[in-house]
Amino acid sequence: MNAAGPWASQVAALAGVDLPVVPLRRQIVVTTPLPQIPPDFPFVIDFSPTLYFHPEGQGILTGMSNAKEKPGFDQSVDHAWTEQHLERAMWRFPLLERAGLLREWAGLYEVTPDAHPVIDGLADPAGFYIVAGFSGHGFMHGPIAGLLIAEMILDGKARSLDVSQLRFNRFAEGDLVREHNVV
Repeated sequence: MNAAGPWASQVAALAGVDLPVVPLRRQIVVTTPLPQIPPDFPFVIDFSPTLYFHPEGQGILTGMSNAKEKPGFDQSVDHAWTEQHLERAMWRFPLLERAGLLREWAGLYEVTPDAHPVIDGLADPAGFYIVAGFSGHGFMHGPIAGLLIAEMILDGKARSLDVSQLRFNRFAEGDLVREHNVV
């Protein structure tokens, strides 16, 4: 079972499988409290700059993809990128100018060429299962992905949902499932 997140391609290589999953650093910022934010403030995404906001405690969590980020395992915070991100965030959401920086961190997305995961059992090597490449959605999709891969192992196929589009061979076949709104 390969559910190794950003390290999935390295784990797959141990089994002789070339899995196109690369790790990409993503950073977020959480602001100090903004009492002006209503309790029902929604999750907001501006797809053009890949910028997003949502409530976090009494402040706002915001993130934005860095198109110049190179694949790798660096999880340090790039403060120069934080400044660029916050400039854009304040332009989009001017109330952020009144907030302070409470905390920030960086983590890794596990990205496939089409930004969709691989949920599949391979014939070669037999019994090798992959559930990886969620491109930032693994935490949200984790429960159903776990159920689906368990069904594949126990029943020979996923029963709860048709996951045939998420098969491993789609990359070699050129049958990618394009995701147009990745942040």
